Amino acid sequence: MASTDVGTRTGGPAAAGPPIVPQGPARLALIAVTVAVLAQTLRFSLPQLDHFADEAGTAAAAGAVLAVYLAGFAAPLIRRFAGPRGLLLAGVGGLFAVRLLAQALDPRTWLAFAGTAIGMIAVAALYEGARGLSGVGFATATVAGLSIDGAVRMCFATWDPVWRDGIGPWLACLAFVGVGAAALYRELASGPVTAPGVSWRDALGAAAFGPFLALQILVLASPAFVASSGWQSLTGAHVAIVIGQGLALAFLASGLAVRAVPGGVCVLGGTVLGVGAGAVAGTYAVSGIEVVPVVIVGQVLSAWLLAVACRAPLRRAGTGGPVWRVDAGAALGGLLVAAILIPYQVSAVSPLPVPNNLLPGLAGILLGALAAIAAARGGPLPARAPLRALTAGAAALVLLAGTLVFTVAAPDGEAPAAPAAGQVRVLSYNIHDAVNQSGRLDPEGVARVIEGQRAQVVLLQEAGRGSLLSGTSDVAVWLSRRLGMKLIWGPAADGQFGNAILTSLPVRSSGTGRMPKGDWSQIRGYVWARLAVGPTTVDVWSTHLEGGDDRGGERAREIAALLRAWGGAPRTIIGGDFNAGPGSPELTAMTDGTDLRNTAIGGEQYPTRSDGTSTDWVFGSDGVLVTDYDVPESDASDHYPVAVTVRIGR
Repeated sequence: MASTDVGTRTGGPAAAGPPIVPQGPARLALIAVTVAVLAQTLRFSLPQLDHFADEAGTAAAAGAVLAVYLAGFAAPLIRRFAGPRGLLLAGVGGLFAVRLLAQALDPRTWLAFAGTAIGMIAVAALYEGARGLSGVGFATATVAGLSIDGAVRMCFATWDPVWRDGIGPWLACLAFVGVGAAALYRELASGPVTAPGVSWRDALGAAAFGPFLALQILVLASPAFVASSGWQSLTGAHVAIVIGQGLALAFLASGLAVRAVPGGVCVLGGTVLGVGAGAVAGTYAVSGIEVVPVVIVGQVLSAWLLAVACRAPLRRAGTGGPVWRVDAGAALGGLLVAAILIPYQVSAVSPLPVPNNLLPGLAGILLGALAAIAAARGGPLPARAPLRALTAGAAALVLLAGTLVFTVAAPDGEAPAAPAAGQVRVLSYNIHDAVNQSGRLDPEGVARVIEGQRAQVVLLQEAGRGSLLSGTSDVAVWLSRRLGMKLIWGPAADGQFGNAILTSLPVRSSGTGRMPKGDWSQIRGYVWARLAVGPTTVDVWSTHLEGGDDRGGERAREIAALLRAWGGAPRTIIGGDFNAGPGSPELTAMTDGTDLRNTAIGGEQYPTRSDGTSTDWVFGSDGVLVTDYDVPESDASDHYPVAVTVRIGR
């Protein structure tokens, strides 16, 4: 192990100083790659955990999820029996192995559980691998890792390479794992850095990584979130994120971040961050261009607070208790990831007792509070950011390479022509966030179903744009590019989960709306568009009503709101998941006293769900003549699409 000489004495040996961090970029690379792979692992685990809940039930899923997120508390035991190197191998090495397995086998439920559990141990191992760095160095490497991860995701239009086959995804996987493994080998070969005594106050600073990472996955480093909530193109959204990350790296490298700050300033910074995140993320969030500055400022604030919070567990001198307290603090941080992300994910399908906006708000406040605990020790941070951090800040523009690849990549598909003049093929499809019946995120499977029906209009429900249920992928934009169709987006539960229309027809006008709601459960909504068909037009609507056998009254109120918004316009097609079966009062309300007719009436009614029930319907008004009705079976979603061919009158 290398050491420094702080001075020499005549006739005696040099006095040994504190250990030196191994030279070169290996340690920063280890932290950066580990954080990137951890983010990838958590993203692919979220759809799998939801799939497990669908199959095993809520109670069993809650217990299993809690168990895997508590796995980080095994880190002190691993340290005791295997030492610091064993902790690094179990956490970081195990995480890299999971990433390779996920690429080779496709993410599976058991792998999602194993990856999450090992990831929680890796959070503790991060601090062991970073020992000797300053808080600024740790934060710099963390932001850089997330930045590189985001750039790679953009090359694949936010559909994570872990879900995909082919040489490109494998190259991305091998690049992360290869660099990480080399950095891990360098770390293990250099020997551990001796840890000072650590108090419980020091250890609590390690928990800050949890709310920081949760905010990054949910909001700050999610291009799909910025695009859907900010009503921006996916390209513009990633540019905004890169600007924020570049400013964060530059601030960390400037030396300003190392100055001592009162704990109250950290609390204020965390509160501002939490209010901003809660304002733009959640069911009752603001949307529009104001999301962009919130994300940019949030990147800088979160990086600074992480740097302040992590200085205590990484300090190079001091007195206190054993270093395993840092492991416990880091494990608490891993648990905070679950406390923020899992309820937010559940809120998309089940009601919470509070608005889900409180969860990202809580993440920001917790990050500020944990930074304040570290700041309360007083004094400046131990060291300024290394020169390579300044280099990382200046090189932030390189991250736009992912945006360039996304922008210039041509769509794979070409929208089909109409079957005949004046006719339109319409498909209504609940795509279940593009998660198939095996629990695999597979937008390509959905695209092939749509292609097989040669539809000019596709009415989508449960279309994710940054939703945790779809691993934060922008499924709607991906399908739009893949099929060569225009996208009309309609947020419902929040800005990342809702309805959409894809079409190859000219769009004359469009709009979106939300249903009235009396509690904190998911808000339902609709999206509509007026499309040109030869010399005339047709209005198409996509909607998704409340689920549950006991929610008939809620569905009745939603149908009343939908019919009021429609207003009886001729040449209208309304399709969606009505969560109601044949002969139900809800479907009767759609046709009684209106010009709407169920397109399945007079023909055979096929099951539209994999469990044999029929909940998906298409209605047409005067001026719409149905010439064909079909429900093709597919395992690309837990619903089957409803396909109709209609002739549009004048």
